[in-house]
Amino acid sequence: MNDIPFDDITYLSLNAFRKPIANVRWYLNRYCNYECSYCWPLAHQKEKDFLKKEEYLITIHEIIKQLTDNGFPNINWGFGGGEVTFNPSFLDILNEIQLYCSDENKMTTNLITNLSQSIKWWDEFIKNTEKFYMTMINASLHNEYINTEEKRILFRDKLIHLRNSGVKTKVNIVLLPGNFENTKRDVDFFNEKDIFVNVKSCRENRKIVEGYTKEELEFIKEGNGYTKQNNDQNMYLKDKNDNEYNLRSTEQLLVSNFISYKDWNCTAGFQSVTIHKDGTVYRGTACRKDEILGHIKTGFSLHKKVEKCIQERVCDCVADLKMPKWK
Repeated sequence: MNDIPFDDITYLSLNAFRKPIANVRWYLNRYCNYECSYCWPLAHQKEKDFLKKEEYLITIHEIIKQLTDNGFPNINWGFGGGEVTFNPSFLDILNEIQLYCSDENKMTTNLITNLSQSIKWWDEFIKNTEKFYMTMINASLHNEYINTEEKRILFRDKLIHLRNSGVKTKVNIVLLPGNFENTKRDVDFFNEKDIFVNVKSCRENRKIVEGYTKEELEFIKEGNGYTKQNNDQNMYLKDKNDNEYNLRSTEQLLVSNFISYKDWNCTAGFQSVTIHKDGTVYRGTACRKDEILGHIKTGFSLHKKVEKCIQERVCDCVADLKMPKWK
């Protein structure tokens, strides 16, 4: 990866989105049953902030219509929070999307979760996603709550149960500065069962927090949390001389090339859309304040063509970074 000339890169995309697949990033709520000390204040709250089920379901139909009109009949639905699994409408939302699943309209979904729901709840989740072309769980390990060996084993056993039921699984771990040895032990714990791990940096105020050693940053950059059995090259890059490069994850790209993509052509808002907990619809997460597309209660309109990025700020959201962009 040290050979990638990031200053000369002119195109990047997650490999999946180089195909006619759209991406919906939906932050259904900020309510969370955890309150981790390192979590961003805007990423969680104790007050329940759920919208009405009918508002969610109507939005599903409108999103599918607009993305299909833009040429994207296949859609990935990415859900995050807060802890989305405690939203009382979540399973109904998944089941509603299943109504559109067909050979012509492939729906996939991925969920960021702390995995605290019971096995019985996850069995309902499996049933409500059985028609999806692909389902993935991104389970965030929070050691402040998963703080005994019994809880660690249960956390891992849930992932194994989901994987045995056809759900793709991986673990997200935030490597906090100075916690390198514990992080490596956590990676080994999951690698023992062939569960691969995405090791992430801790970010605050659009920056990677200070205090990382060179070794810790290299561990993240090289994607060393992945198992040897899961060595997929997911992120595609091309430079000005048409040389091609691949990375395992957007997290690797973010740590290595923490920049703004202002004036690049970006498919966010055309091939993808971001919805926040109050129902506001944005072009993306990093660009949300300046590029509002509407609201699920009053109507919203996606771009009808690819638009240029207008943001001076760093593109610090991996969901935004996944989408095709070029200059």
